[in-house]
This record gives sequence, C-alpha cells and structure tokens, in this order.
Amino acid sequence: MRSWLLVFVVFNVLSLKLEVDAFGPDAFVIPATLTLGVFVPIAIAAILSLRGEPSALRIATAITATSLVDMGIVLNSARIAPAAHADVYLVLAVIVPLSVGLIAPLSFRHSLVFCGLAFTLYLGWVMALPRDSLAGGGLFGYGLPLLVASLVLVPLKISFSREQQEKQAFLLRLALEEQAAELAAANARLKRLSETDVLTGLTNRRAFDATLAADWDAAEGWYAVIAVDIDHFKRINDTAGHPEGDRCLVAIAAVLDGWVREAGGLLARYGGEEFMALLPGRSPDEALGLGEGLRAAVEGLALRYGPEQAGWIVTASVGVTVAHGAAGRCGVGASDLVAAADRALYCAKNLGRNRVAAATALPQPANGAAGGAVALYSAASS
Repeated sequence: MRSWLLVFVVFNVLSLKLEVDAFGPDAFVIPATLTLGVFVPIAIAAILSLRGEPSALRIATAITATSLVDMGIVLNSARIAPAAHADVYLVLAVIVPLSVGLIAPLSFRHSLVFCGLAFTLYLGWVMALPRDSLAGGGLFGYGLPLLVASLVLVPLKISFSREQQEKQAFLLRLALEEQAAELAAANARLKRLSETDVLTGLTNRRAFDATLAADWDAAEGWYAVIAVDIDHFKRINDTAGHPEGDRCLVAIAAVLDGWVREAGGLLARYGGEEFMALLPGRSPDEALGLGEGLRAAVEGLALRYGPEQAGWIVTASVGVTVAHGAAGRCGVGASDLVAAADRALYCAKNLGRNRVAAATALPQPANGAAGGAVALYSAASS
C-alpha cells in the first residue's frame, strides 16, 4: 500500500502539466499550491504512518485521508476550471476514490466508511455548484453527475466479495485443519490399537518384535530379554472358566508391567499366557535378579484356584537371556534373543515350574534349526 500511495503522489505531481494547459499559467497557481502544499505532505505522512506492520484501521485512515484530500482538490479544480474542462475534473474526482478503493485492501466496514465519505463529499460539492455549470450545461441537470458519483460505490461490492471469499477460505482452511487433526488423532488411535493387546493393555507381539529389532540393532552394551509364562494356565480356564482366566491374566500383566517399567524396560503379551520383556543395559546378574523378582511377584499375588482343599496358587516360570550388543555383529539377531528366552523358559518348566532359568543366545544355524544350549544359571522353586 505504501508503494501505491507513492505512485499516487507521482501521478498527481505529473498531472500538474495537464493543469497548466487547462488553467493557463496564471490560474495554475491554485491547483499547484493545493497539490504540492497540501496533498503531497499528507500523502507522505500517510506513507510514513504505514511503516512496519500497521493495523487495518491505520491503513484505512491513511487511505481515506489521502483520497479525500486529493478528491477535494480535484473538485475544487472543477469549480474554478474553464467550462470546457469542468466536466473532466468532475469525472477525475470520481476516479480517485474508485481506483483507490479497488486497489486498497480495505475490509467491508472500512470500505463502507471510505466510500460513504467520498460519495457524500462528491455529491455535496456537485449539489453546491450552479446547475448551468454542470456537465451538459444544465441539459442533464444533476443526473449525469449523480450517475458518475455512483461509481464511488463500486469498491463496496469488491470489498464485500473479497471479505466473503476470505471468510469462506478461512472457514475452509479451518475445516481442513480440523479434519487433518481428527485424521491424525484417528491414526494415532489406530496405531495404538494395532500395537496394544486388547485384554491387558500391554504392547502386543507385533509391536514388541519391531521394538526389539530396532533396539537390538542399536545396542552397544548388555541387552536382556525375559520370557514369563503362567504355570498350568489351562487348568484355570477349565476349572474357573475363561472370564476368570482373563481376570487372572490382567492381574498378572499389571504386576509384571509395574516391575518392568520400573526397571526401564518394555513388557508385552506375547501370546496366550506368555509375556515377554526387553531390558536394555542390564547385565546377566541384574537380568536374573529381575527374572526372580517377576517370578516372586506372580506368586505373591496369591491367586488361588481349584477346590478348597485341592486348590493351587498361580505361579509362573521365567526364562532369561542376556547378550552384549557386540554379539549382533557376530550374527546374533533379535529373533535369536527371543528363541533363547523361550528355551530357558521351557527349561524352567521342565525342571518343575515356578523357577527362573537362563540360556545363551546363539545365531540360528543355516538349516534353521534352533541353536544354543540351555544353561541353568539360577533357579527358584516354590
């Protein structure tokens, strides 16, 4: 807008040459004095007021003041100009607010004030002129000037349409942003659902395998994987029913998750009544100690099932494997850690259940058979 106002100033200064021809050297002094002494200083002040990031009100005030002053100067020229040029100045007086109103980024409210003041100024000035001094020498009376004056109102329609389009664009952008936010939230919910076990709320097997693979690839120190399986879980379902079996799983999942989270690891329901935990940065002794803690936590729940005299307390068997990150460069993969933890788990079961066993993770042989012997590092029994 500052650039347009500067062009406006240059245009008015250059138009003084036309006024010399219209008024003659003697009468030229009046429009020249008004243009250079009044309009140019006001226009420059308006340009200076628009530095930085001016508000919409400041822009509207600068534009309105500059345009009305210029319009008044042109109307005065129409009053004092020779009769042959008066109608030209009357038309030019309308072109000033018309062109400015079309260019300026005015809101409809500010445009309404701007156009209303310009229309009132033009109409009042024309009505004050003698009838025979108007365009057409009175043949058209005030009709032609009024028709020309109506052009001042054209920017109203432009600003209204522009404001409506901006509002519609804003509402559309708002709706798109809201839809994008809802879609992102829905995708986040779907991702959580796809990675979460519905019954226990733990990480599911797919997400656990992905996390283990990524962590193991980046591991530089000790890394432990622990498998936990509820002993004789089928008997719970057979004697107490599946709903009670589900409640048992939820209770055990909660106590195991608390232990693993406190140790800085991740627990997942790996399948059925089996849980799997990964614990980065845990040495073999620390991992075995945590495995024993998990076993004791399940036993400590004292979940009893079966007949009063022949019932049993739910226990769990635990398998532990620990490997150094350097083993990954020797061919030991994430799946080998899981396989070793499973081997240790079944070793604990074969030794009588409710105990902890450990196995060394070894790379799978080329034929795909399970490799790595089980070593009983620690055991705890009921």
